Amino acid sequence: MEVLKKTIRREMWYVLFLVPGVLLFTFAVILPFVTGIRYSFTNWDGISRKLTYIGWDNYVNALQDADLWTVLGNTFKYAIILTLLVNLVALLFALLLDSYLPLRNLFRTIFFLPSVISVILAGFIWSYNYSQGFPRLLAHLGMDVTSPLGNPDRALYGLIIIAVWQGIGAPMIIYIAGLQGIPAELSESARIDGAGPLRVFRNVTLPLLAPSVTINMLLVLTGSLKVFDLVLVTTNGGPGFATEVISTFIYKNAFSSFKAGYGMALSMIFFVILVIVTVVQVTVFRKLEVEM
Repeated sequence: MEVLKKTIRREMWYVLFLVPGVLLFTFAVILPFVTGIRYSFTNWDGISRKLTYIGWDNYVNALQDADLWTVLGNTFKYAIILTLLVNLVALLFALLLDSYLPLRNLFRTIFFLPSVISVILAGFIWSYNYSQGFPRLLAHLGMDVTSPLGNPDRALYGLIIIAVWQGIGAPMIIYIAGLQGIPAELSESARIDGAGPLRVFRNVTLPLLAPSVTINMLLVLTGSLKVFDLVLVTTNGGPGFATEVISTFIYKNAFSSFKAGYGMALSMIFFVILVIVTVVQVTVFRKLEVEM
């Protein structure tokens, strides 16, 4: 018993260093989350102090709302395409920049720079490029083009291009770190045995790079599902409903339409979706790592 008391007394100093972080997490995450669950069962308008409990009505109305399924479709379409493109482009750049390319450190910096720019600034830059820059440039070649952000059929793809341009930096660095952790002897042995570049990549590089693929796929997919600021500053969900995503849909219901209770219910549904997607994705990719 005395030994246990001494151990607790000795380790208590380390625990004290955790207290500020735990308190910050509690007040910034846990309490708002619990409060949001409470508000999701009310008809709160976001302003008044009066709360009327309405049970599961908000959740029932949300699941019956056709607009919710539309924005979920937009969100997953955006997220899946963006995740595949970002990881593909980032992996290609990583393979290129991990080789003996002249000025490769300069190119790494150039490709990473868009990630440093804020999403708001990137949205304004590309909105100008789409509406003024590219049309004027291509007009000299006799081509008449307009901004894809104004076309309901192409607006979402216009946003994906912006997100790919800005989003390849961090995944590229992770892939480069993964490639540098692969022993060069393995690739050399495969080449000596007669394997070509594609076979070396498929049978040696890719299996050893699988943890980096899992991390990047998870980070990019969860981040793209939560996209908000890029949509808000470029299209605001338009034209029509073409680029409305779940985050902007929740924001507009909670603050623009003064249906905070309904917005909280939408947030809880979105939270459950994110948890399911994350668990499924990690499980599937961890299994693929073993099989590869």
